[in-house]
Amino acid sequence: MELKEFAGIVCEGIQKEMGEDFHICVTSDVNEIASERTGILFMKKQSDISPAIFIDDLFEDYSKQGKDVEGVVREVIARYEKSMKTVRSIHRLNFDWESSRKRVIYRLVSRHRNRKMLQTMPYIPFLDMAITFHVVIGIDDKYMQTVKIDHKLQEQWNVSVECLLKMAENNTEQILPFEIYDMERLAAKHGYEHLPFEEELRDTNMIVMTNSVGLYGASAILYPGLFEALAQELECDIYVIPSSVHEMILIPAENQSVYAELSLMIHEINQRFVPSDEVLSEQVYVFVREENKFITREKI
Repeated sequence: MELKEFAGIVCEGIQKEMGEDFHICVTSDVNEIASERTGILFMKKQSDISPAIFIDDLFEDYSKQGKDVEGVVREVIARYEKSMKTVRSIHRLNFDWESSRKRVIYRLVSRHRNRKMLQTMPYIPFLDMAITFHVVIGIDDKYMQTVKIDHKLQEQWNVSVECLLKMAENNTEQILPFEIYDMERLAAKHGYEHLPFEEELRDTNMIVMTNSVGLYGASAILYPGLFEALAQELECDIYVIPSSVHEMILIPAENQSVYAELSLMIHEINQRFVPSDEVLSEQVYVFVREENKFITREKI
């Protein structure tokens, strides 16, 4: 079954569940990197708010894991209801600086892939990526809703990008503590038995770094003092593989011979496992312990 046909069946199921007060239809959207997404549009009578719930990930679950359509229908409705709670909470929130500053966090995104978006918001270049800023609206162990800090909100607050960075450095690690786990969990997350590594890399001590929610967890590499402490504990430099915006793969840089395979590994992970709008970089980074800084592969 193709995605469009799947979306139509899900749409019909949701329409039956939601009743005559709603008009449910299939919609599509092209994101910042010109990748099309398919979703379900909820239009309620006498309401100006019509959220679209995108279902590309649910179609992947349906195709690979045999998830039933009825379960998908329930999941889409649950996401719609959660999004509406968020909309209502945003309307109630006071977005003045004093009310928001303790909820400002940062994220890492691809600078190349988000050129248009970055024109609308303050950011700080970091290697070939960009540090962007957001206000946390709601969060639990599997879910996070944020509002992007754009130039309009920055102007309203009358704060500099340096001030936003300082607030984010204070808040992000506290709101989203870092987590480290093994490669098996990363493979399971993507529904594969294993990820594509050359034989020479399979015995390498790889770990995955993310945050407590597992969303935009690649930014954990920015947490002040964290990599300095890791490098001191490992007593070596650290290779950093940007597997997606959600996590980084860390490898002790003890074996210089594996370096050539790392670039190939990034490319294959990005091609086979990572949705295009979640790709972070094609670069290999190295945290140099003696200099206490990250460098790119061109500078090695």
